[in-house]
Amino acid sequence: MAIRLSSEQARLSKARHPFVASDLESFPCAIALWTPDRLSCVLNVRAKKLLGFLEEDFQKDPSLWISRIHPQDRAKVRTAWKKLIDGEKATTCDFRFTPRNPKKLIALREVSAWCQKPQGVVQAITSVYTDISDLKGHLYDNSKEESLPNAEDVVGGMVHEMQNNLQIINLGVELVRQGSASPVEYQQVVTSVERAGKSVQELREYFLPPSTQLSKENPGVILQAVIQQMEKELQRQGIRVRFHRLASLPLVRLDERQFRKVLERVVEFSRALLPQGGILEIKCGMKRIRGRRFVELKVASSSVTSLGLEEGDVFRPFLRINGYQVGLSIELAQRILRRHHGLISFQKQTPKKGQFTILIGARPN
Repeated sequence: MAIRLSSEQARLSKARHPFVASDLESFPCAIALWTPDRLSCVLNVRAKKLLGFLEEDFQKDPSLWISRIHPQDRAKVRTAWKKLIDGEKATTCDFRFTPRNPKKLIALREVSAWCQKPQGVVQAITSVYTDISDLKGHLYDNSKEESLPNAEDVVGGMVHEMQNNLQIINLGVELVRQGSASPVEYQQVVTSVERAGKSVQELREYFLPPSTQLSKENPGVILQAVIQQMEKELQRQGIRVRFHRLASLPLVRLDERQFRKVLERVVEFSRALLPQGGILEIKCGMKRIRGRRFVELKVASSSVTSLGLEEGDVFRPFLRINGYQVGLSIELAQRILRRHHGLISFQKQTPKKGQFTILIGARPN
């Protein structure tokens, strides 16, 4: 069984056993000793230089490590660490990481293994870090699109969804003929017809995207309008909305109609994560990345129960979550944002809270 050390215990252990730090310095690579819960660590000089952080930084902020990992890589980092905790002797994981200074995304390879005392008692986890940015430069080249679902996956998911809807429709029609259809069954038929129509419309938009007509718009104002439009539906579902907004956001060039669809799809998905109600928190602000200014929109869902969703599944076509069929909505939102030179990501911050983040480039006037 793994022994979990508190931050204070780790600090005292390091003070009582200074040879640990000196031993790490003898390795010609960036290396760290972590407690199994990742709440404290000991870094050698090479690791401090590569990561840009000190041990105290990770002790003060337990979420610092995972927050510096690219959102799309966090799930596999957690999975690799869980395998290690569950008994796997060693794991290797490649991921994108943002050091403190300079704030430039790099690709890291983490090779981790258990560190045991002679008696066989687990003391810590040893992790060796290698900068593999030259090997995996395409991972953080924003000029290149991220991998997209292939046509076979999209059409296959579409066919499966249509078959499910047609089965319900056929059953409902048969009940109507027999005169035994209940209001609930009739509503199921109506819902299936609507879903089938939506799926066909989304498939058309996926393969035949509409032309883009740009104009100067305020993304925060559009998001606020979308929330107001859906306010009654959210209230009926027991969802409270908290809206935080800066006094002013710059106007950016975008297709207002398409961008509104992006936000509607994101809010609908966030709503699906709250089947028993909860809080929808909206934040709008500015962010600077590599010297570029971005308008940043955040839509966070805080549920009273576990979300039942992993980060890596969010952009999967025809995902079903809490009985809600997502279809191609989030994938279409991602495509629209790419055409606007924007980005969308999802982070599962806690088992009960998930957050979408949208970035739109704000050019100087």
